Amino acid sequence: MSKSDEVLTSLSDLLRMDDVLACMLAKKGLEGLVPKGLKIKNIDLWKTINQATNDLFTLIDKFYNYGIGRVYVELGEYTVTMVPISSQMAIIVITASLANLGLLDVEMENTRRQIKKILESKTD
Repeated sequence: MSKSDEVLTSLSDLLRMDDVLACMLAKKGLEGLVPKGLKIKNIDLWKTINQATNDLFTLIDKFYNYGIGRVYVELGEYTVTMVPISSQMAIIVITASLANLGLLDVEMENTRRQIKKILESKTD
């Protein structure tokens, strides 16, 4: 199994949670890996997230060496969480605003650790 397939499996596991509407491993510009089965189809929301995440990646880059853990942005009925993997890459998770972030945060951290381990492994 390739690294991309392993990352997509980890993201798919996160997406199976009821309150996770979408997730992806992204770089600036929303380039990255997206699992199948996203529950959000609103193109305007994706455009807004793309614009916002470009700015947030600048913030993550500046604070990564200080241990930035999460960046949360509330967009009406959605919460967008960026979970940095590196200064240039993050897991982006979109949840319902009223979701239980305590439980989701544990799952996001587990996914972050899995993906970081996959990306740092020497095999492809």
